[in-house]
Formats: sequence, structure tokens, C-alpha cells
Amino acid sequence: MKFLRTAAREWGLVPATILALVLATGTPARAEHRATQLGNPATRFADPLVAEEDLRWRFRDPDLRKDVAEVLRQAGWKGRLIDFFKAADTAPIVPYDIAVGERLPFMSTREKGRPVCLFDVVWQGKKPAPAYAFEFVSMGRRYRCLTPKACSNFLIIDLGKQPVPALALDCSAPSSSILKRSIRVCLTLRNTGDATEPMATIYLPVPEGLVPAEVTGGGRLEDGNKIVWPGAAIEPGASREACVTFNPQRLGIFSFHADATAPSIPGVTSDCSTEVLGLSAILLEVIDVEDPVEVGNEVEYLIRLLNQGSAAETGVRIAVRLPPSQEFVSAHGTTPIRPADGVHGSEPIEKLAPKASAEWRVRVRASSEDDARLAVELTTDQSVQPIRETESTRQY
Repeated sequence: MKFLRTAAREWGLVPATILALVLATGTPARAEHRATQLGNPATRFADPLVAEEDLRWRFRDPDLRKDVAEVLRQAGWKGRLIDFFKAADTAPIVPYDIAVGERLPFMSTREKGRPVCLFDVVWQGKKPAPAYAFEFVSMGRRYRCLTPKACSNFLIIDLGKQPVPALALDCSAPSSSILKRSIRVCLTLRNTGDATEPMATIYLPVPEGLVPAEVTGGGRLEDGNKIVWPGAAIEPGASREACVTFNPQRLGIFSFHADATAPSIPGVTSDCSTEVLGLSAILLEVIDVEDPVEVGNEVEYLIRLLNQGSAAETGVRIAVRLPPSQEFVSAHGTTPIRPADGVHGSEPIEKLAPKASAEWRVRVRASSEDDARLAVELTTDQSVQPIRETESTRQY
């Protein structure tokens, strides 16, 4: 109670306020302090301030730093002392007038030289109280330190969560494409935070087997194997799109590993991929080596396959169907042909690569006069329906 009367002399506390500071047990409570004057030598925290540099020296003083730490401990401040003292030494200091009626969360003072924290202080002087102020960030929150010039009694005001940017990166590409068709890959960088990121850069390495044809969004090819979209500002809630068109040079799965970086926040990555496929296109030809042919004589048929597409074909088979006017004699070629009643099938070719070919020769005997039609049917693992070809031979 004695300290409260001392505080009342410095701050001009009215009797009703002093009574409100005492609980039934007689313990001082965290109730409102109405301050009306400043600068009592017995209770001021340190000497008065004349210039901004005076404030820096106050917080540089090793002995005073211990008292600052004690006041902040009593106040229950959740920040870090190292952040506070660094800001006091380097942050811009500006004049600040504490307005009449302004409520302050706490303020340092002294009782018999000991550092003490007064809670819930309201300035009720006749005019604004001149002070110095600086702002800083600690543990993700913004703070303002106020120090009245007349007494060096300091306080810290919590200004709320520190706004920070946060990046998110999306990668978009077709799941599949055709060899001779271009691939468009788009990266979308978003700021999901609550502050502007002034310098966000996007990177996309060029996968081997792809050639960049067009880049949008201000990107450029660097070192021949990486596309870079230089740093640019991105506001909260905004997004930035960066796209590149590639021409594939081969078949395969191409993975795109993009990342975005910024100087003061963690970078982000994103992945997508495209499988470049080939197209099936097999040419089937059936040619009779001799036409017309006399009954009783033999005629040879040449059967040719050419994979004109860009994709390999597997399980390639042919089946040769003879008309009733012909008799099977022999067959040979890329794979064996097994004789059967009416239909003679080949053993499969496991894989027919693009531009590769296969060939069979089938020999038959003309057994009667006819405008004979030898039919060949081609099937593969990839074909939806068989490819059919016939060859007409005049038998006389």
C-alpha cells in the first residue's frame, strides 16, 4: 500500500483508484492506474531523455538491461529479450505523443530503486506526453516500445501477429501426349500469406529429351537446361502464372520438378509429369509374285509388314486364309507359319519397333480355275480390330 501511495504522488492517482488496487487480502491488483504527471526522481525508471541516442544508451546499459528483463518478466511478456535489445540498438526511433486518455498495457517504474511493473496505465495529464517509440518483431508478433522522455519509464504494446507471406506452387501438365505434339506446362505461384512477398523466383529444370519452344510470364532459359522466372512481387491472395511449351524428342515419361524461392521465407516445390506416347500405324501388303497362273502350277505370295508409326507393336501375328481353289504348299518368313485347315497362322513377333518391318512368303498350288482371293489378317496387342488385306489371282 505504501508503494501505491508513492506511485500516486508521481502519477497523480486518485484515492478511489488506489482503493481499487487492493483486494480483500490487501494484495495489490492489476487494476487501472490513472497517471497525471511524469518524472518523479524517486520512481522514474531512468534519467530523462533528451535525444533519440539517449534511449539507445539506456537499453545498452548492462545494469539497466537487468531491470528491463525484470519488468518484462513481471509483465508476462512472451517475446525474446534479444529481439527487444537488438531493435533498441538498431530500429528507427521516432517521436510519439501519448494522447490524453490513452490506455497502456503496463509501464515500468521503481519502488525504493527496485524495478516494478504497473499494469493498465491511463495517461490523464493535461496534455499529450512526449515519448520515443520504435517497433520490432519477436516470436512472430509485432511490438511497439514507448518510452516517455520525462522518466524513461518504458512499456511494450502488442500490435498483433506479424504479417508474413507464404508461397504455394502448383504444376500442371497433360498426363499424356503424342510424340509429335507439343507439351504445355504451367506453374502457378500463389501467395497464401497476409503480407506481400517482394521477390519470388520460379525455377523449372528442362528434362532431357524436351526442347523449350515458347516461354511466357517473363521467363528465360539459363545455362541451356533451366528456365527461370526472375524475382517479382506477389501480394497476399494474388497468383502468378508461368508457362512453357516443350517439343518432345523421344518417347517416355517426363517429370517436371519446379520450385519457387524467396529471400526471407521457406521455398516451395511442385511436381507433375507427362508421358509421351507413340502412335500405331502398320502397313500390310500382300502381293502375288505371278498372275495369272495355270491350274496345277504354284504361285507365291509375298506378305509384308511395316511399322510406320512412332510406337512399338507387340504380339504381331498374321493369319493366312486360302480359298477352296488353292492348296497350301509351304511358308517361311520372320516367324514360322503353322499349317492348319483353311487358316494358317504365324508365331507372334514379340516386338515390332517403329520403322521395323517383317516379311513372309507363302506358296500355294492352284487346284482349279478361279478368280482366287487369298486373305491375310493382321492382329497386334495394340490393335482394336484386325487389319485385313486380300490379293486376287487369276487361275486358268
